[in-house]
Amino acid sequence: MTVTMTVKARYLQLSQVIEVKEEDFVLPQDSRYGDLLAAVRKKHPALTYVLMLALMNGTPPDPDTKLKDGDEVDFARTPVGG
Repeated sequence: MTVTMTVKARYLQLSQVIEVKEEDFVLPQDSRYGDLLAAVRKKHPALTYVLMLALMNGTPPDPDTKLKDGDEVDFARTPVGG
């Protein structure tokens, strides 16, 4: 039996790229932020080409940051231009 956890992804300032504002991902218990990012990009391939800032429970995560059941990760478009 595989133990899983649920992590909420919220998409801020990304309505021009995807239609959903938030969704839950069910991941294996030992998942890390990089695993969530890969799952997000697999489900929404257009996000692969968007510069994004991420905050996990209010803190910028590293790819190896361990996720916990109930974590919330905000993805926002990074401002670019001059």
